[in-house]
Parts: sequence; C-alpha cells; structure tokens
Amino acid sequence: MEGYIKLYRELIEKPIWLNSTPEHKSIIITLLLMANHKPNDWEWCGKKFNVNKGQFVTSLESIRKKTGKGISIQNMRSCLKRLKKLHFATNKSTKSGRLITIINWGSYQPKEKKATKIVTVEQQRSNKGATPNKNERKKEKELYPPTFIKFWEAYPKKKGKGAALKAYKNIKDPNPTLNDILLSLSVQIKTEEWQNKKYIPYPATWLNQRRWEDEEYQEQTKPKIPVFKVASNDR
Repeated sequence: MEGYIKLYRELIEKPIWLNSTPEHKSIIITLLLMANHKPNDWEWCGKKFNVNKGQFVTSLESIRKKTGKGISIQNMRSCLKRLKKLHFATNKSTKSGRLITIINWGSYQPKEKKATKIVTVEQQRSNKGATPNKNERKKEKELYPPTFIKFWEAYPKKKGKGAALKAYKNIKDPNPTLNDILLSLSVQIKTEEWQNKKYIPYPATWLNQRRWEDEEYQEQTKPKIPVFKVASNDR
C-alpha cells in the first residue's frame, strides 16, 4: 500500500478522540490508513464489488495485525461498535469478509489540488514577507535617508513615520548631528516618564520641538571634566 493520508487537527478536540482509549485510538488511525483513497474493484460475497473512497473489505484479524501489539479481537469489536454509534464508521460482516465504510471520508481527506493550492499561497506570502522585493528596498532607501533610519530604529515609539520624516527634513539651523540626537535620546529613554509609552511624544513632535536641546538632558550628555585637587606642597 502506497501514498499517505491526511488528518485534520480538529480531530484531537472531538469526543471520538478525547473519550477513546489508547487501543481505540490506534484502531481509528489504522482504519483511516487502510481505507481506499479512490474507487476500486473488489470481490465480495462471490461477486464483483465496487469499493468507493473511504471503504475497504477486510477482516477483524487483518485489522488487528495491522494495528500492532496489544490489540485484541475484543478491542476490535468494541471499537467498531462505538464508531458506528458515533457515526464515524459502519461495518457489514459476511462470510467472505467485512466491509468497513468511513463516514464523511472527504471531511478527513481534502482534495489534493485544493490542499496544494493553499500551501502554495501560504508559501508565497511567507516568502514575500521574509524576502523583501529589491525594488521595495531601493524605494525605501531613496525615501528615508540613512540617518533618519538610524533615528527611527532608536526611537521607542514607532508611530507616524511619514510625519517624522517630514519633521526630520525640516530641521533648520542650527542643525544637530545624528550623534547629538541619538545621545540625547539615549538619556531620555532611561527617564521614569518614558517608561510609560503613553507619555512618550510622537517622533514628529519630538523632532519639531527640538527636544534634543532640552537643557536637563544636555546636562546629562555633557562629558564630565575631572577635578584635580592641588596638593599643598605644589603651591
């Protein structure tokens, strides 16, 4: 037997799975694996029989062997009885074999083409997000100067990028250096007020108000000049 089957993840949340014993769970999976994935001809009751998708002709002993160790015939009988009660599968027994039918087989096995299409679309979305288009990167570089990008990356509140860019370009003399801005920003970020993002001004507001010039922050960014005491014997 070749190929593979698919299982919907929601099966794990259904009562048929949650309330099943480990033995019954093994049997359920085995039945799904044994079912035909396409119509097939079979001999049953001495006549030619057309087996549809989700059906197969077998025996309790055959299912038991394929399920593996620890499964008894009694396990098989009780499981098939329960599956019939829960409308998961039906079984019809004769002297020449047992016909198992997985009810709503299609709900467990979506069409291959549909599944492939979904995967392809998701892959395209993922690839697009992981690898930006070269033209998009080029446009971004042209639109945002490298110095502004460094400011934007450092600023803790990423809102109003367009307005921030406009404010950045409109900075007039005396023009600060990027180092002046980042140095002052590094001090303000550590203040108690800025620990709550609600009180952090928008980037455009911060730039328009030339907040890097605030005296209280400039004092903290000035390099400290060491004070040397003069010894008495040097006087």
